[in-house]
Amino acid sequence: MRWFPVNKRYFVRTVSLAALSIITSLLVIGCGSSASDSAAEDSFERISDFDRILSIADVENAGWKETKTYDVEGLDSAEDAQVGFWKHPVIGPLDYEIRVYPSHQVALDDGTPFAEDASGEDAALNSTTSMWDDGVRDRRLMVGQGGGTQTAKFGDFVILGNLVILCQGRNSEQALEQCAPFIAQIRGDDS
Repeated sequence: MRWFPVNKRYFVRTVSLAALSIITSLLVIGCGSSASDSAAEDSFERISDFDRILSIADVENAGWKETKTYDVEGLDSAEDAQVGFWKHPVIGPLDYEIRVYPSHQVALDDGTPFAEDASGEDAALNSTTSMWDDGVRDRRLMVGQGGGTQTAKFGDFVILGNLVILCQGRNSEQALEQCAPFIAQIRGDDS
């Protein structure tokens, strides 16, 4: 009496494929996320103070490249405002608008309304509706065919110490996800 099916070759191949599938699944699950990845995501805060006053030089030291400087007249309490890009390790270059304020509290109080106005799905994308119109063209993208539709380039913003940073992304979740490694770089985090 045989303990295996009639076709031994078929049985061995099926069992081997099943074992290989289980091993592959375990490897994918095991390698798909790590404690350090989830810890880095959990530790990212959209609004956080910093131990010192930051400048554009600190952002440039993190690898950010300035492409344009704006006139801050009309951008309440801002000392500087520039747009540029940082090369994301996976995605490539992404645009970030950096606004410098004298302190974290001033960035919160005076910078937040302007950042909300310039980012997200409800962003003001033209000079007649924007709270601050310098650079408004740089804060929008055209999507679709033909004439296209205007959409906000910056899906959300981060306040790091005295800096307000507008982060590129099609929505808040993507913008903040793409901004996290940039913020870590500015902070000097190794992760």
